[in-house]
Amino acid sequence: MSNTIHLYQHLIEKFSNYSIEELIQLNNETVKGQGWGTTKATFRTAIITAFSRKGIDLSHIISKEDGFTSVKSVPVRLEDNTLIPLAY
Repeated sequence: MSNTIHLYQHLIEKFSNYSIEELIQLNNETVKGQGWGTTKATFRTAIITAFSRKGIDLSHIISKEDGFTSVKSVPVRLEDNTLIPLAY
């Protein structure tokens, strides 16, 4: 678990320097890939956090129901400062 936390913190720091376009490309490549397990989940969580810290509206890919938060694992595009899921 400690390695996962260190990885997440490292990625958050790294992704803070990425442009929104770079984050979109990274997200889209990540969700299309297979495998990785826990590492992929940590990587994707860091990408979503980076979007959030840049003020991007995530409401089209994140939903909250009955106390649970779900994040769609889909490629996205940016429209009016909002991430929009792409059909694939």
